[in-house]
Amino acid sequence: MDKNDTANKPEELLDWVDDNDQIIGQIVRKKANSNPKYIHREVGVLIFDQDNRVLLQKRSQYKNVFPGMWSITAGHILSGEQPLATAHTELKEELGFDTDLTFLKKELHRYDHESHFMYYYLGRYNGEKLVLEKAEVEKTSFFSKDELEKLIESNKLVNKLHLPIIIEIFN
Repeated sequence: MDKNDTANKPEELLDWVDDNDQIIGQIVRKKANSNPKYIHREVGVLIFDQDNRVLLQKRSQYKNVFPGMWSITAGHILSGEQPLATAHTELKEELGFDTDLTFLKKELHRYDHESHFMYYYLGRYNGEKLVLEKAEVEKTSFFSKDELEKLIESNKLVNKLHLPIIIEIFN
């Protein structure tokens, strides 16, 4: 499998859900990520360290969706999987560590190219060694609230959809 397939997993099977997050069928990831009428499920994991800085990862250039963009750890929930289990899997796969996670909330996100329910979780980083999955993550960095604001002001690519929940935790 090449890095493009590793980063994007186009044939993964996802649950197709309605506006109430009820399963109505299954769909392959490639189709779900290219048509907003197919709502699916994803997880977003917000990791903060002991200095109340958020861990962001710069997405690999191999990613089809938001390549090179700074974002939280996130991933698709496979058909039949539970969101919490997926959140732990994404942490281990993309960053090489795991931690206790607390559910924060679920939101429906709509883009031009896709729609998904995002299940947000909060976890704590305690100095574990980070081992990045290079096909998905180019690099990581911790940002204080001020540093994140400066990153956004510098016109760097930042997934702003997750900013409200990050700011909520900073406050």
